[in-house]
Amino acid sequence: MSRPPETALETITANCRPQPAIPAVLVLMLCGLLARSAAQAGGDSLVAWALTAGLVVSCGLAIAAGFCSLFPTLAWMGLAWLLLRGGESLALHGQVAFWAGMVAAAGMTLLQVWRVRTRRFVPTIADGPSPDGD
Repeated sequence: MSRPPETALETITANCRPQPAIPAVLVLMLCGLLARSAAQAGGDSLVAWALTAGLVVSCGLAIAAGFCSLFPTLAWMGLAWLLLRGGESLALHGQVAFWAGMVAAAGMTLLQVWRVRTRRFVPTIADGPSPDGD
């Protein structure tokens, strides 16, 4: 059985679930591993383009998960900044993807905050065991 959050702490924890962020964070971490190779290889290398594609995919995953939690987009922005150091060492197309992702993730965060504040999105809290016995 589930119910809407009743206290401020329940509201915060219900709107900041980390589980939806897992796919976006994994793809972004793989991009972080590519970042050093891409910087050494130059902007026209296949690695640099793979890094750019990975940034776009990971941001898309974070935005999709942002429809049910605030955590994915905030985690994506923070981790992207830490891993890629503000996008300084990326090729031009990587920098564009990085900053476009930052703007898109920030926009999704604001949209989700608006949805929560206007009660267009109401997360639920699970009380008791799930119906399938887990």
